[in-house]
Amino acid sequence: MKRLLLLPLLLLFLAGCTTFKGMQSTAAHRDDARRKLSSALKDLEQGRVPAASFTLEEIVAKPGIKGVTDEALFRLSLLKLHVEEKDGVPPSIRYLERLRHEYADSVWTLQSRPLLDFLTAAADVKKQNRNLKSLNSSLTKDNKELHQNIERLKKLDLQLERKTR
Repeated sequence: MKRLLLLPLLLLFLAGCTTFKGMQSTAAHRDDARRKLSSALKDLEQGRVPAASFTLEEIVAKPGIKGVTDEALFRLSLLKLHVEEKDGVPPSIRYLERLRHEYADSVWTLQSRPLLDFLTAAADVKKQNRNLKSLNSSLTKDNKELHQNIERLKKLDLQLERKTR
C-alpha cells in the first residue's frame, strides 16, 4: 500500500521539478531579452544604429516575449525603413506584419498600423512603377521598329514612283 502511494508522489515530485525548471528558464530568457532591449535602446540614444539593429535582430530571432519582442519588432522595422531586399519589399513590412500577426493586442501594433499601410502602398507603387518602366521600354522599342518600317516604306514608295516615270 505504501509503495502504491509512494510511486505517484514520486512521479508528481519529478514532474513538478521539470515544470519549475521550465519556468526558471522562461524567466531567465525574459530577463535576458529585457536586458538586450534596454541595451539596444541605449545604443539608439547614443547613435550606434548598427549595434542596436544587431541586438534587436537577436531579440526577434528568439521565441517571442510580449512586451519585449513586440517593441523590438516595431523599433527594428523603423531602423530598416530604407533597406530594400532583392524582391523590392523592405524588411520593415515583414517585421510589421509579424508584429500584427503575433501581437495583435500590443500597443506597438496599434502604432504600427498606419506605417504598415503606408509601406505596403509604397511597395505597391514601386512595383507598379517597375512594371510601367518595363512596359515603356517595350513600347519604345516597338515605336522605334515602326518608325524604321515607315522609313523603309517611304523609300520603297519613292523607288516605285521613279520606276513608274
